[in-house]
Formats: sequence, structure tokens, C-alpha cells
Amino acid sequence: MLEEVAEMRRDSALPLKNPTSLRYFFEVAHAGSFRRAAERTHIAVSAINRHVKHLEADVGTLLFERGRGRSGLRLTAAGEVFLYHLKRAMSELTAAHTEVDALLGLQRGTVNLGVNEGIWRELLPRLLVGFKKEHPGIDYRITAGSSQRLIELVLADEIDFALAFNPRLQDGIDVLVKRNVDSCVMVPRDHPLAKRRSVRLSECAAYDLVMPDASLSLRASLDEMFSRAEVKPRVVLTTNSYEIMRSAAETGIGIAILTQHLFRHGSGSSSAAYVPIREPLIGPQLLACCARTGRRLSAASLSMISEIDKALRLPVKRR
Repeated sequence: MLEEVAEMRRDSALPLKNPTSLRYFFEVAHAGSFRRAAERTHIAVSAINRHVKHLEADVGTLLFERGRGRSGLRLTAAGEVFLYHLKRAMSELTAAHTEVDALLGLQRGTVNLGVNEGIWRELLPRLLVGFKKEHPGIDYRITAGSSQRLIELVLADEIDFALAFNPRLQDGIDVLVKRNVDSCVMVPRDHPLAKRRSVRLSECAAYDLVMPDASLSLRASLDEMFSRAEVKPRVVLTTNSYEIMRSAAETGIGIAILTQHLFRHGSGSSSAAYVPIREPLIGPQLLACCARTGRRLSAASLSMISEIDKALRLPVKRR
């Protein structure tokens, strides 16, 4: 192993020779296979393999052990060392970008955030329109995912911060902004529940229900709600998409219980009504903006978080 490391150090200018090869090496190591790396980057497997081989030639040793089957690709000892230092270099470059962005204020920069699909629709498009007008030099990278997945990405420094419902708070995670959000039932405007000021969970059980599957954090919350209320729902559709839940509720396939009772409900053009659920045993859901403890956020990200905080303090509009 020491010989391999010594071989890797022989040319200190190596990272400058072919940054594309470095990127593809990182993608393969991160994905665990050439095929998955190709799917993530939308680059042909043959091209990625060629770049990795060029990198191995520059380094002077193999970085991957290539075998058959799903578990056939593994980093060599040299590959482990190379990946470790590459991650450190990437982290330093990110820190450099953050410090430069801070010097430049909000003239340029990138906001790299993760968000639940439902929150994106409820909050961010309108907020981004205003933010972009104020700061035209800022660009955005937005990753949609479950709350659990977003926390994993925050801890891995793959996103700067996440806005998610009921994230699993743990060591290494700081909550920067939070708001308690009540649950509501989404129904077509001509539905019997649409004119109600509020409903009980037991009343929802009389109707066909559209539910998220277990991949969405909302499902665990709903299961707990029904259990506490001793209600057995009549589920007609299960999906991993909030958009499918909404469209199914809008068209009358079933009613949907959501925690995204935020802003869109003031729109008279909506084909759906949002009716608050009132249950003594059911508390509000937590909407939280989280970042990794110790993460140095760019001026652009800090400004965006401030705008999210302001938006979440606005009064909720009813239907």
C-alpha cells in the first residue's frame, strides 16, 4: 500500500491534468458501479470507463478492482486513499467558493438545497421568483427527496441545507428555521367536506382515501394519526408522489390528507379545497430548515434561508 501511495504522490500536478477524469472517478466510487454513475451523469458507460482508465494510467496503479456481478466493483487500497484526499480537496474548494461568495456578497453564488416535493410546490417557486429579481447573479441547484434522504445529503455535504417535514433530528444537524404546520384534507370544491371549517379524522374515514407510500415521511405521520384516533382508513390509491396525490384528490379519486397547509390555499383558481383537521390527540407537524453542524453557508444560501424564514412567518390563507 505504501508503494501505491508513493506512486500516487509522484506528480503533484496530477489533479490539474484531467479534472473530468477526477469527476468520473468520484461518481463511480460514490455510485458503486459504472452503470449507476452513467445514469446519474447521463454519460455513456464506455466514456466514464475510459476516463477512469486514463486516471489510473496517470496515477500509475488501479483504483478499482473490477469483478463480475453487482458487488464486483471495489476500490483498491490506492483507490481508497485517492478518494479520501479527493473528498478533502473538494471540501476545500467548496469552502473557497463560500468565502469568495461572502466577499462578493450576493453578486453571484449558488444556492444548493434539498426539499420535499410537496414543499417545493407550496412555497419555493413564488419565493424564487422574487429572490431572483433581487439577485440575478445567483443560480440554484435543487434536489427533491424524502426527509430521511435529504438529511443524509446534508450530512454528506452534497447539499447546503434542506427544507423538510418531520426530519429526523440527530447529532450533526442544526435546525435553522422551523414552523409547526397543521394537517388538512384536500378535496374537490364540490365535495361534501369542502365547505366545512374543519373536520375530524373519523369523518375522513367515510370517504375513499389517497395515501403516500412508506417511502414518504408523511406516511408514518398519517399512520400514527389514524392509530391515535382509532380510525381505519379506506385506502383506494397509494403512491410515492405528492403530485399524484394532489391530482387524484383534485379529480375526486379520493381525498388526501396533507401537512402542506401553507400558502396556495388562498388561490380562488384552485380546483381543490383544503380543510383543516381538528383532533385533540393529534399535534402539528414540524417543517424545518436544517444544515450540517459547522457547515459554512454561502451568503446566497444564508439570504435564501432568511427569505424562507420570512415566508413561513406569514399568516396561513384559508381556501
